[in-house]
Amino acid sequence: MADNSLRSSVTTPYVGENTIGNSWPVHLKFAATGSFVMLAGMILTGLWVGREFEESVTRNTALSTVLYMESFIAPLAQDLTSKDFVSPETSEALQKVFLEPHFRERIAAIKLWKEDGLIAFSSNPELIGEQFEPSEAQQRAWAGSIGFSFDDHGDTDDMEVEGLEDVPLLEVYNPVHSIYTGEIIAVAELYVIAKDLENDVFQARLRSWLVIAGVTAALFSLLFAIVYRGSRLIERQRATLEQRFDQLLKVSAQNDSLRRRIQAATARASELNERFLRRISAELHDGPAQSVAFASLRVNSLVEEHNTAAGSEVSRIKAALDEALSDIRNICRGLSLPELESSNIEQVVVRAVQSHEKRTNEQVDLSIEGKPDRGFDHPARICVFRFIQETLNNATNHAGGKNVRVQCTFERGKLSIKVSDAGPGFAYGDTGETAGLGLRGLRERIESHGGWFHIDSERGIGTTISMTIDARENGNAT
Repeated sequence: MADNSLRSSVTTPYVGENTIGNSWPVHLKFAATGSFVMLAGMILTGLWVGREFEESVTRNTALSTVLYMESFIAPLAQDLTSKDFVSPETSEALQKVFLEPHFRERIAAIKLWKEDGLIAFSSNPELIGEQFEPSEAQQRAWAGSIGFSFDDHGDTDDMEVEGLEDVPLLEVYNPVHSIYTGEIIAVAELYVIAKDLENDVFQARLRSWLVIAGVTAALFSLLFAIVYRGSRLIERQRATLEQRFDQLLKVSAQNDSLRRRIQAATARASELNERFLRRISAELHDGPAQSVAFASLRVNSLVEEHNTAAGSEVSRIKAALDEALSDIRNICRGLSLPELESSNIEQVVVRAVQSHEKRTNEQVDLSIEGKPDRGFDHPARICVFRFIQETLNNATNHAGGKNVRVQCTFERGKLSIKVSDAGPGFAYGDTGETAGLGLRGLRERIESHGGWFHIDSERGIGTTISMTIDARENGNAT
């Protein structure tokens, strides 16, 4: 039984290894899952880094443009400190600045806003005096912050950039301060031609993606190399374990075969022993028992015929012969088992109890629970009979037959028997017959049949002796 459970528990993991998912080596599993994780991480990192690069490059371009324009626009926009529009002279000066070639190469359009959304100046004169709802970017600029974003050519006040729909523009909002008080007197809106900026952003994104892809590939290659070496080591260890497991299975099968052969040999020895005991019983019954009986009869005849003075001594001899004859007959009955070949296991239990009751005139409380669902072979039936016979004899000899009880339980192909008494008990392991050959012989007999034997006894409490044996069929009756 232990070998079979060992084989089952060890082989279970290897059954799972035959599934498709688990048949892959570890490094291939890592390559499949790790590449997906690495690719997802690379994409997320690339998007984040690209956005940061774009924002950084755009901010730097906006700041450089603001610094560049500050020196031109701020001095010319001081009229707006106390006026809603710049003076005609200032407007003409601003138009000249706007029309300069180096300025036009960078700036597509310019507007100066008052706080209420009024256009105080525009590179497109048609927009001067128009009023629009201040945008969020304008409001931030009035609060002192520089705002910037790529223009989508969708604003209603972008008439001055008509014809530049295909040109990328960076829309910058810059607060214009008074050179005397430092307060914000207007907001300059600049449309910066962002061809170079677009190219810079593209180059920055490309470099970031290349760097991230390279780092990711290097990390993945390094990790894959580590996992591959570990996987190869695991495969070698697994092959070694499988080889040892196969060897263990072979040894287990050999042990199981040897165990079965030992149990079969024990069963044959048990049956052979019973035959010898039966033969000894027959020899005692037919030989010494008959001679002692004859001697007793002759002594009795002599006493009746001669009635000598030594009659009392002859009577004692007659009593001794009768006692010896009774002992021989009891020994014969103990050595010789009843016919068990045609009895089932329940009948064997009942016979053993009834035989003891008949021989000792003691009452035994017998209970049987359940029914055997499989058969018990002849050696097993002999083993059960001898167990009950020996334990009941012990209960009579050492416990005076006090409250003797036999409990039999059939469950899941097993037979469990408990024989208990209310005698003085003993500490198991004490010297003497109760803890000596009789019990040791029972243990060896039961364990040789693959059964289980246990003694539970304490001084002054009583004794319970238990056994459990599996059903085994050999074609005989159950």
